Amino acid sequence: MTAAEVTTPARRVAAAVTTATSPTLLLAVLYPVVGALAAGVVGIAWSLVGMVFTVAIPAVVVDRGVRSGRYTDHHLREREQRAVPLGLAALSVATGVVVLFVAGAPRAIAALQVAVLVTVVVATAITLVWKVSFHTAVVAAAAAVLTLLGGGWWAVSWLAVPVVGWARLVLRAHTAAQVVAGVVVGAGVTTAVLLVAGVP
Repeated sequence: MTAAEVTTPARRVAAAVTTATSPTLLLAVLYPVVGALAAGVVGIAWSLVGMVFTVAIPAVVVDRGVRSGRYTDHHLREREQRAVPLGLAALSVATGVVVLFVAGAPRAIAALQVAVLVTVVVATAITLVWKVSFHTAVVAAAAAVLTLLGGGWWAVSWLAVPVVGWARLVLRAHTAAQVVAGVVVGAGVTTAVLLVAGVP
């Protein structure tokens, strides 16, 4: 988003929310928290392994694409530009799934990696024809896993979902249906995968 496009207080706040809750940043925060909830300090160490494949490698792919001019921005606002980076992200996350399972990572960390993989695959399939919101998908997935693992006050994380949805609508990055679809995909897939995996 250019400076010219951010003209009102609401749009400035929405732009700040969008930046602060980018999928890459949210996942970078979520992984260590899940690791700590699942297995303490050891869990955090395992979460860093998962982050290499879920956060670091996909972020490098997008960043290089932006720098080379292939993608307009790091949020991949143009639906037509999403297929390749998201496909590479799915491949990276899938590699992480294999590594974590083979290495014997805690169940919650491995399950989170699978949940991210399935969410990326489903959302990517949708985005080939319709611009589903990855921002709301990831924030809803984060709220779901934190609630399942932590319970109690961690359920407050759900309050972030409507805030992120509001920001995406104010910036006209998505329609209301695309925002809601992101929430359903993120929360639904994550909850299903964790429950099937027996987490918690």
